Amino acid sequence: MNIYDIAREANVSIATVSRVLNDSGNVRDVTKQRVEAVLKKHNYIPSGIARGMVTNSLKTIGIVTIDIRNLYYANVAHSIEQSLSILGFNTILCNTGYDSEQKINYLKMLVEKKVDSIILVGSPFKDPNLDKPIERISKNITVIIVNGHFGYPNTYSVRCDDSKALEKCVEYLVSKGRKNFLYLYDAETFSGNQKLRGFKNAVSKYNVKSDIFLIKPGLEEAYNKTKELLENDYTFDAVLTSEDMSAIGALKCLKANNLNVPADVSVMGFNNSILSICCTPTLSTVDSKTEQLGQIAVKVLHAVLQGEKVDPDTIIEADLVLRQTT
Repeated sequence: MNIYDIAREANVSIATVSRVLNDSGNVRDVTKQRVEAVLKKHNYIPSGIARGMVTNSLKTIGIVTIDIRNLYYANVAHSIEQSLSILGFNTILCNTGYDSEQKINYLKMLVEKKVDSIILVGSPFKDPNLDKPIERISKNITVIIVNGHFGYPNTYSVRCDDSKALEKCVEYLVSKGRKNFLYLYDAETFSGNQKLRGFKNAVSKYNVKSDIFLIKPGLEEAYNKTKELLENDYTFDAVLTSEDMSAIGALKCLKANNLNVPADVSVMGFNNSILSICCTPTLSTVDSKTEQLGQIAVKVLHAVLQGEKVDPDTIIEADLVLRQTT
């Protein structure tokens, strides 16, 4: 039994059945009662497609992440899903990986599913190969990116000020007497480049020594890079990283080489993940407001769908979370 069968048995149009299902009015009481009787008779449960025939909305949002195993993406996606659920939206969660073609395939699938909007989680979606597809999609569907920026009409950005956050890290450690900085970052993405810019600006402003290395993501990569630098007599009294896992890798290496943290070397991560309180000593880090980013992304989306005028670029400030490694 589908919406067409209901309409046929009740001797009404499909649009009338949809109005009854959505309780949108403009149906005479006698007609409404007749349709409801048929619905009750067949225990009819309407699909999202049926509900959307009048409203032109399936109340479904696509949430697209790169890697749901990543704690940052997972926390933001969870916040988005919870916030959408409160507003009565369904969600389709996609996990694309880093391949550009795979990202595009998932976006095409969501368009074919007729979602109301797409929310992209993470700066890796600021991918040159995605620029044209996003521009085309945004002509018909609102696109929101968390920690990225497109600049096309009907696209909206919600992001943390990563550049300023790194500046605050350096400023704090300089105030603690640190003069030789090591920065390990793991991605040349929009967010990664913002962090790198903030670090460079700060070490230049305070005229302190710095070394910068691009590494692969993960604890082991940071451990090995830190070990390599120590073996090659690099000197540093502060380590900053672009995410917490790398900071923990560096911390583990420093401890293995009998360096006291924070007496000899201060260490700071980024994202304030659960990992930052699971290591010893506990990790100082940057709270990049993952839950708040998700909530704001949904708030922006809801306002756009309601026809309100919305700032296309929302930026929030990160906070330092000072623990035992500084």
